[in-house]
Amino acid sequence: MLKNFFLTCSGVDKILISNCSNGEQNKYVGIGGTVFFTAIMATIAGSYALYTVFDNVYSAIFFGLIWGLLIFNLDRFIVATIKKTDSKWSEFLQASPRIVLAVIIAIVISKPLELKLFEKEINQVLLMEKNQMTLENKTQIAKQFIPEITKINSEIDVLKSEITSKESTTNTLYETYIAEAEGRKGTKLLGKGPVYKEKREKHDAALVALNQPKKENSEKIKNWPLQICNKLSN
Repeated sequence: MLKNFFLTCSGVDKILISNCSNGEQNKYVGIGGTVFFTAIMATIAGSYALYTVFDNVYSAIFFGLIWGLLIFNLDRFIVATIKKTDSKWSEFLQASPRIVLAVIIAIVISKPLELKLFEKEINQVLLMEKNQMTLENKTQIAKQFIPEITKINSEIDVLKSEITSKESTTNTLYETYIAEAEGRKGTKLLGKGPVYKEKREKHDAALVALNQPKKENSEKIKNWPLQICNKLSN
């Protein structure tokens, strides 16, 4: 049964081949087997190639089968029409369609296998290129925001300087009323007299004037770097 199937695949006349020797029949069985397994490999390769394109198993198998049947029918026709002649050049011309077909099948089979074998290396190169492009894009975006970043840093320095100045003034007033209470400066009278109360009130007023701006400025200073990062990431 298998022998009869391969003879069919070879395209030989079964009536004629049945009267030939076993050696001649086996030759055509081998040709038929080659045609059949070539079609099988073409089906597998075509299905995989189409799967990489469409990413759908059923579509890939369907069109792969069509491709395999096309190769089978074409290869069988070419083999069946090749005739033995006295001219090598004539035989080569007859075989040239099969040579071309073999090249096409080889490309269809080898390319998907090549992509699969080197899939990790290809993905690694693509990832490196993607990371490089991302880095270049972020660098380009960062250059666009340099003037704004410089402006924000200058404003942060101004806010820090304002806080430092008010803290220095408040600390000075604190030292003044403490020294007054201890009798080291001012009236040099020990105790909490009217002058002490006056200096204490100035310090308390300066402390109140410091706390609110200090809180607001600290919040601004804290949020600005986050705003810069958000702009760069976007």
